[in-house]
Amino acid sequence: MKSVLMSVYLLLLQCHAFIVREIIVNEPVTFPCTCSGPCPVGRWTRFIPGNAVIAEGRMCRSEQRYQKRFAVPGDQSRGDFSLKISSVVYNDAGSYRCSCNGESVTEVKLKVIVPTGVKAFEGEIVTLPCYGDTRRDVKDVKWKKDGQKVLLYTHATRSVTTDEASESRFMMSVEGFLDGDLSLHIGSVRLSDAGVYQCLIHDESQDGEPRAVLLKVEGLQELTTTNSAEVTVRPVLLGLIIAVGVIGLTFTL
Repeated sequence: MKSVLMSVYLLLLQCHAFIVREIIVNEPVTFPCTCSGPCPVGRWTRFIPGNAVIAEGRMCRSEQRYQKRFAVPGDQSRGDFSLKISSVVYNDAGSYRCSCNGESVTEVKLKVIVPTGVKAFEGEIVTLPCYGDTRRDVKDVKWKKDGQKVLLYTHATRSVTTDEASESRFMMSVEGFLDGDLSLHIGSVRLSDAGVYQCLIHDESQDGEPRAVLLKVEGLQELTTTNSAEVTVRPVLLGLIIAVGVIGLTFTL
């Protein structure tokens, strides 16, 4: 009996896709879904939390209805019923299901991330904070930038590996790891280092705290322009003070 149930479960898994998406708040996202058959009816629902219909439409007709910020922009005549959220809000987090003619085709779990902001000037040393409980059997720590790995710390060998683009400017403290401090240190930060960073623990099974950091880098030219404006104002003010002093002195005499 157990083998029969397992076979049915595996068959159900093969019939539809399960996707996990992590999106920064206010960013757009698209969930894929393809319906087949003659004139299928597509429907997107959010079933966790609650159970609400987000989008519904019949592929061969112009009968469509969507909630605000949600749309199905693809070519529905070809069965494309992918759902697009124009600007994700925090309460969009949850589980979504696409069904075609009542049969589940795709399930998506959406996680909404609110990144912590860090600002730096080009050439500075910057620290991106991240903390996690490393008292248990934590295998590694991985830092990603815009979804791509930039640093991997392996605790067994106490080793840090980085990608070629970082040129060893990305660092993590072994001593800090033992205290639960998994912060990423970037030396001589560049404009190209700007982006969204995520700290993931133990084969990416756990998120660090905060879950994401948004790094903004300002160029030296912007800083130089600001300083030049200040230097230009000072001589003008000094000249006015001297002129006023001379006028006052002349009047007294």
